[in-house]
Amino acid sequence: MSGVRVLVGTRKGAFVLTSDAARQQWEIAGPHFPGWEIFHLKGSPADAERLYASQSSTWFGQLIQRSDDGGKTWGPVGNKFPYDGVLGTHEWFDGTPHPWEFKRVWHLEPSLIDPDTVYAGVEDAALFRSTDGGQTWQELSGLRRHGSGPRWQPGAGGMCLHNILLNPSEPDRIFTAISAAGVFRSDNAGQTWRPTNRGLKSQYIPDPNAEVGHCVHRIAMHRSGRGALFMQKHWDVMRSDDAGESWHEISGNLPT
Repeated sequence: MSGVRVLVGTRKGAFVLTSDAARQQWEIAGPHFPGWEIFHLKGSPADAERLYASQSSTWFGQLIQRSDDGGKTWGPVGNKFPYDGVLGTHEWFDGTPHPWEFKRVWHLEPSLIDPDTVYAGVEDAALFRSTDGGQTWQELSGLRRHGSGPRWQPGAGGMCLHNILLNPSEPDRIFTAISAAGVFRSDNAGQTWRPTNRGLKSQYIPDPNAEVGHCVHRIAMHRSGRGALFMQKHWDVMRSDDAGESWHEISGNLPT
């Protein structure tokens, strides 16, 4: 497609904004799914017409929608997110063990090369993948079953996997961010994972320099895909120049 498209999810529906390269005049389509909270809306880099949306409602639950015509029309796809195998537990707000419970999809990340492959980050924190355009979902359970998983705790907004980064220069590398656990990286397409939180410091947790337990709000990758990452963590802004192996603070006097 030519021009610019902005996908906007709100608490009262989804909007698709389009403009030419000058960005002086905009066309606004929507709201789609009026009255529904849209937790995430994302287009496929491999097919400009393919869009995915995660809608959620306290009354009606979770629903995944897909568009094959750039948002003109939508249809529901698969909405079952079964955790794989034995659930196990994570820590609750008070530190007691609590079983994993699926609540909603926070993030959808389409594959960089295949419009039918899409990843989903959910609450309680886990990573799922679909290879049939969202019709069925399978958990990449190596993340939830990481040895630190029983120590993960929810943040104020829940224990959510809210960020997924795919690396264009290293196709098997995936980053995820979880509140409140931290950043995890896989170098084998999601089979195994390790925390990449060295350099993070968080007040009000027993060990401020802990391997996990940090309330990361968002991570982003430099467009080159060559190792530079940025993070907004509760009260800090951080940067990594080695694919998450270490982080240093860059807070203060940042452009808006």
